[in-house]
Amino acid sequence: MTGRKVVVLAKAGAACDRTVTAVRQSGAELLATLDPASVAEADVRASAPEALLVVLDAATEAALGKFDDLFADPTLEVLFDDAEVAAKRTGWEEARWARHLKAKLSGSGNVLPEPVGGAAGDGGFEAEMQALTLAVATLPSEPMPSRHAPKLADGCVVIVAGVGGPDAVRQLLGALPAGFPRAVLLRQRIEGAQYDRLVRQMQRATPLPVLLAQPGDVPQHGTVHVLPDGVDVETGEAGLVFAAANGEPRFAALRQSDSAMLLLSGADPAMVDVALTLSLAGGLALGQAPENCFDSTATQALVARGGDSRSLTIMARQLLERWSP
Repeated sequence: MTGRKVVVLAKAGAACDRTVTAVRQSGAELLATLDPASVAEADVRASAPEALLVVLDAATEAALGKFDDLFADPTLEVLFDDAEVAAKRTGWEEARWARHLKAKLSGSGNVLPEPVGGAAGDGGFEAEMQALTLAVATLPSEPMPSRHAPKLADGCVVIVAGVGGPDAVRQLLGALPAGFPRAVLLRQRIEGAQYDRLVRQMQRATPLPVLLAQPGDVPQHGTVHVLPDGVDVETGEAGLVFAAANGEPRFAALRQSDSAMLLLSGADPAMVDVALTLSLAGGLALGQAPENCFDSTATQALVARGGDSRSLTIMARQLLERWSP
């Protein structure tokens, strides 16, 4: 079967070269490699791609606005990668990324090198996401709150991710409707600590407002808060508040029985203890299913200790079922 037709949108350089190699290794048909700074939407559409792979650096990020209609096109699969990470992939990591791309482009969701027994992956992801979006479209929305909102007595949804995680995070956030009745705290470890860029990337993927968490800010319902290095939550006079912290956040101040912790690709395995503690207190703790996860170390540790794993589709569905009006 012929592979998906792909256009790579990237600035020339090592990251672009390694991405092109990965696309070819994945079995996809590479139609063109275009510099986003020097082309327009019409140039991309002229190649008639089925999928678009965007390699993000500062120059590409600045040029993305003119491609918004492309990113919103439901007939086009859009994937993102980070240029710094892509440029450093070699050997085993490069081969694993090619398998990851193959799974994404084929819709199989299976990134394992040798699937055993024909186990099913997450092949219906796109169709399920569309159906899920329609199902929650009638949920009531809330106005975007100010950065310093009133006391938040409820719990939060915590998403933890790392290598291979941004694409999974985009898919999960894209399934949450405006007005989702809990704050979403995203701890996505990235090289270079360019969290302001991560905020912009995630805002393109979700109807929820996305903010960079700063010490003194208050978590808000229906908002995604990106936690940079050195920030955690603590209990203040007005309820939960973001505060400076050493090391990785532990989220100890959360109302555990009304919170969720989702361990996606590349999550720090040290967060497994936190997730299990939350689960024992009545919260929801899930890992991303290993068969469609780029780096499932944390999920495997969670499952080995009695926890559960789910596909991204099911994760989103469980969040909506738990906190729907």
